[in-house]
Amino acid sequence: MNRAVVVFGDSLSDTGNAGMGRFSNGPVWVERLAERLGTRLTASSQGGTNYAVGGARTVGTSGPTSLRAQVDGYLRKTGRQADPKALYVVYGGGNDLRAAVGASDPWAAVMGAAGTMGHIIADLAKAGATEFLVPNLPDLGRIPEIRRYGPNAVQIATMASIGYNQTLARSLDEVEQRLPIRLHRLDVWALLQTVLADPAAAGFANVTEPCVAQGPCRDPDRFLFWDSIHPTAAAHARLAEAALGAVSGVSQDGRR
Repeated sequence: MNRAVVVFGDSLSDTGNAGMGRFSNGPVWVERLAERLGTRLTASSQGGTNYAVGGARTVGTSGPTSLRAQVDGYLRKTGRQADPKALYVVYGGGNDLRAAVGASDPWAAVMGAAGTMGHIIADLAKAGATEFLVPNLPDLGRIPEIRRYGPNAVQIATMASIGYNQTLARSLDEVEQRLPIRLHRLDVWALLQTVLADPAAAGFANVTEPCVAQGPCRDPDRFLFWDSIHPTAAAHARLAEAALGAVSGVSQDGRR
């Protein structure tokens, strides 16, 4: 199966647009997914179709560091004609919520980020895109960066993640009912909960600490987190397999 894959997102999906290479110790999930779909994914800065940029938020209209701007740039490049045969991966919201954890009104960021995702997909669909893969967020209260700020930050991050995912689901429902698109949803929240419930079954020995926290990482495949925010290449590989299942109609427990 050979098909084009177009990606909009942040550092979880960036393969070089931020000028820092990958934010992990190896291939990230969208690269592995594209390979399984018969294509090679490269950064848009190198002429490819991966527009994801490390640090990108969902909202905002200036510069490449927002998904909104990434999509607008893509549509300008294509003359507002999206490839109807491509798979469009739209994954964001994490940076919006990370910034909101210490804000006076984190829920405004939750609602704004999730709502923008629906608008982005609608704009791509109106330009001709027909098939989308949209992951939700994991529990950001479980990432090392948030945990080191203490239980209050963890609680806010967890509640913000739940709120974002619920709002995103409603936004996607509305777009899906209104437009003739095929929308695949990837439940990253559930995937992380499964790994945390039984790390050994998922192949991990450490699911709480960054691999690079104590200097050079000797065995990254046994860690869930590469640094305080990002997954290891081994974790990205698991995410890619779940994404392939979502696109092919196979659930995360292996059932169709």
